[in-house]
Amino acid sequence: MPITLVLLLSAATFISMKGSRIVMTLFAVDLGAGPLETGVLFALYGLAPFLLVVYAGRIADRFDNRVLMYWGLGGFVASLCLPFVFPGLPALFAFAPLSGFTTMLFVVTTQNLVGMLSSAETRTRNYSYYSLGESVGSVLGPVLVGISIDAIHHPPTFLALALYTMILGLLLAARRATIPHLGNKEEKPVPRKMKDLLQLPAMRNALLTNAVVMTGLDLFNLYMPVYTHGVGLSATTTGLIMGAFGLAAFAIRLAIPPVTARWGEKTMLAGALVLSAAAFVTFPLTANPLLLAAAAFVLGLGLGCGQPLSMILAYNASPPGRSAEGISMRLAVSYGAHVVIPPVFGAIGAGLGLAPIFWTCSVLLAGGSLLNRRK
Repeated sequence: MPITLVLLLSAATFISMKGSRIVMTLFAVDLGAGPLETGVLFALYGLAPFLLVVYAGRIADRFDNRVLMYWGLGGFVASLCLPFVFPGLPALFAFAPLSGFTTMLFVVTTQNLVGMLSSAETRTRNYSYYSLGESVGSVLGPVLVGISIDAIHHPPTFLALALYTMILGLLLAARRATIPHLGNKEEKPVPRKMKDLLQLPAMRNALLTNAVVMTGLDLFNLYMPVYTHGVGLSATTTGLIMGAFGLAAFAIRLAIPPVTARWGEKTMLAGALVLSAAAFVTFPLTANPLLLAAAAFVLGLGLGCGQPLSMILAYNASPPGRSAEGISMRLAVSYGAHVVIPPVFGAIGAGLGLAPIFWTCSVLLAGGSLLNRRK
């Protein structure tokens, strides 16, 4: 079935996507980069996608899904080869924007395909499965990368991820006939303005919630490896701590369909963001790897449901023929967070240390919970 192929291919690709961001951060720190430099790396990762993701969504709506998937996987493979061929900070600063742009192409297409290939009755379930695949990547990517770094160092780890992703691209090419060629067909093209979508209350709620969730995810993914490196933990231990987050996200996403059917999306989001705020408070209070893993697990329970719920809300709020554009607007918020949040908080970390970063994020997450408590 096409939906099965899309879900499995996405889950497998998330392993290399999540792992590449961890090895990028740890390699940068190993080369002497501080909080500000690593923050700029993450900003570059999100800059090109932030500027171009809505246009990519429009292309997926009106033209070809498969071309975007090919370009996404092929370009990602090329970006992964850069730090292997030219090991050093300059290569990482080239890798970050190229990998961000190419993975964006793949993500926009697959998220749109999940919605297109689902009925109204199966859409929540299939988006939950898609998010479960991301959780698998969040577990396996950091763990495997951490083990690989300790065993063969950073540049060969980039090469291993490139070879793995290339195999996935060959699988896509072999099964390309099962992927729908065109997006949503329109009898007559109509003018498309983002403000039309922003005027929809459901879309605004989805975008604001996603902004808060992405702030938490970015700061965890960026500064938890920096923090663990600073307190003397190994790359393998760091990978296991990050993997605890992904394991919790996987578990909570299994519960999304029954919980939302009973309590609704906003109630679940409000509770999840409170839980996430509590987890961020605890991070700078301990250097014990078991306690850090426990706090990361709690954070995964909280933030793990934010992404799929905002994804479902964005798709459902989109008018007919503009589903990929609605999905891409949500992603634009995500990539905008990649651009703004890391350097801003990196400057805070450079001056005040990492504890204020975690605690400020806790306040933002608590504010997001209050937003979703409103009727």
